[in-house]
Amino acid sequence: MRYAFIVNPASGKGRHGDGIVAEIEDLIKGNPNRDIKLYYTRCEKDATYLAGLLAEESAMKGEEIVIFACGGDGTVQEVANGIYGHDNAVLVVVPVGSGNDLVRQLGRKADSGKRYRRLPDHFDGMITNMDLIRISWIEDGEEQSRLITNGINIGFDGNTAILAHDLKRLPLVSGVGSYIMAVGFNLAAKKGQKLRITADGKNFYTGKLLLATAANGGFCGGGVQSCPNADLYDGLIELLAVKDIPRRRFVALFPKYKQGKLFTIRGIEDIASYTQAKNILIEPMLGPKMKFVGDGEVFETGALRIEVVPKAVRVLVL
Repeated sequence: MRYAFIVNPASGKGRHGDGIVAEIEDLIKGNPNRDIKLYYTRCEKDATYLAGLLAEESAMKGEEIVIFACGGDGTVQEVANGIYGHDNAVLVVVPVGSGNDLVRQLGRKADSGKRYRRLPDHFDGMITNMDLIRISWIEDGEEQSRLITNGINIGFDGNTAILAHDLKRLPLVSGVGSYIMAVGFNLAAKKGQKLRITADGKNFYTGKLLLATAANGGFCGGGVQSCPNADLYDGLIELLAVKDIPRRRFVALFPKYKQGKLFTIRGIEDIASYTQAKNILIEPMLGPKMKFVGDGEVFETGALRIEVVPKAVRVLVL
């Protein structure tokens, strides 16, 4: 069994880089009989390339490899894309990013994912198979695709995540802090979207909306529980749409939304729609393209196809 740590030094604004590297070096010194290597990413998609290369090399040697994605949700997504299709590779999430939303429900107990920071514990973890989401679209006449680990957000949530991505570059602004600031700015602008959404061949929503979420996991924005019924292992995608409602109404609803209790509000079905599906089509109606966020990464596409890939990657849970 081989072990590889892929560290994104830029995750969490670089605050955790030195700490996690020191912990990995201590782990290597304390386990001289284990084959443990440390790698760094230097640019976008580096983790995908590294993970794929390591998985392929190990497969050629007939070995299994455990790959630790040390970063945020974007780093985890990159590593998952790299090892997809390699049955000899196992994904391990070490949350040192700004949001760390996937890890909040990855394991056998739902928590903030703090247990996943204790590196030695991963040697005793349990391996299972986790679903992924594949998104695909047409760009310059050719189909493009990407695997998503946690989920995508369009409209208010997506705009907030895009702005939070920029705000967290500012000094003294944390990941959660950037999201809260972005919520405030986007409430002032209240920019939504106009979409046509089809779920498993049936019309789910058509028209102007405040936000839409297609999710594998239940959290976004550094702890906002947008889809409390989500299950990373059930072969289904959570689909949520909220109508374009007045700013004051949304402010009143937001605490319940953040806590995963939106659908405990009486009459909420008048403004919010929810279902589970295996295949989703989202089409922009305000123009040829739409902006959205997938695992913290900003995309701009036309019509977007979303499908679940059941049991797509082996993952270690605690």
